[in-house]
Amino acid sequence: RTEREKRTLHHTHMSSSQGFTLGARYGKQSVPVFRLLRKGTKHEILDMMVQIMLEGDVSKSWLKGENSQILPTETQKNTCYAIALQAEFDCIEQYGHALARDILRRHAHITTVTLDMTERLWDRVMVGGKPHSHVFSAAVDQSKRTCHMVVQRGREDSPQVTSGMRDIKLMKTAQSGFAGYIKDQYTNLQPVGEHSVVKDRIMCTLLESSWDFSRIPAAGFPTTNAAIFETLIELFAGPADKGVFSPSVQETAYNMCVAVLKKFPEVSSVSLVTPNIHHYVYPLEQFGLQNPKTTGETACTALQATDCVTTASGRIETRVSRPAARM
Repeated sequence: RTEREKRTLHHTHMSSSQGFTLGARYGKQSVPVFRLLRKGTKHEILDMMVQIMLEGDVSKSWLKGENSQILPTETQKNTCYAIALQAEFDCIEQYGHALARDILRRHAHITTVTLDMTERLWDRVMVGGKPHSHVFSAAVDQSKRTCHMVVQRGREDSPQVTSGMRDIKLMKTAQSGFAGYIKDQYTNLQPVGEHSVVKDRIMCTLLESSWDFSRIPAAGFPTTNAAIFETLIELFAGPADKGVFSPSVQETAYNMCVAVLKKFPEVSSVSLVTPNIHHYVYPLEQFGLQNPKTTGETACTALQATDCVTTASGRIETRVSRPAARM
């Protein structure tokens, strides 16, 4: 399970007459909500996928087959669209907070609303060097903003918020190595680095990033989230003219997390999932071709890329948190 999934498994626990303990919650998943906001001639869009999970005094449906405590999941879906129409928001965090508060306000027996939301990103089309007022484009495999939110009764103004970005492909074509690892009787991996035969490699990953807020950021979620993600990318890349050497994905991921914690005091922890996307030099020597091919100062290499979703690949998970406050 992902770190987020582990954190969401906090069902309300209830005892049954048979001596067992019941953990129960319910909700609606995969609700596609698209909000179009026309501001004069300029239009704004927000393309979301929403999951709601509810906890509280809901045990009768499980223990007695009585549904008087159940808010139908179809009603929950309808509520998603009603709040998209009625609430004022400019990001998924604000939308989720309004949605959770509405459910808690209208249903006194519900104690906790947990939301998982993704925003599919669209780009405003540029025409003649100017952003179009109402035309947008998006790749089929869209990058996504994410938000995991828990809102509890009595703490409606203090939601637990984890924002993030996922499905981001990152690649550096130089300044990466991996050496000094354990070698046993089954190791055939060749080292890469300054003191190895192979001096450099491509480092590529499909990034999943998230960060926990200890409070609502003063600059707002959109501005703060953009600045956090920019910080992550800057640490991955290094200076534009020369980059920065990475001896391992692990060290790079750790440094990325630490940079965010140092810069943003409202963030309590940062999590990164960085699976390897490998690129292997294709063996063209069997056909009498030299690979790489060098012509003057230009070197061309033909490689075979892997897919970290369907191909065996390394997976690195990193979570860095601030020290717990002493009592």
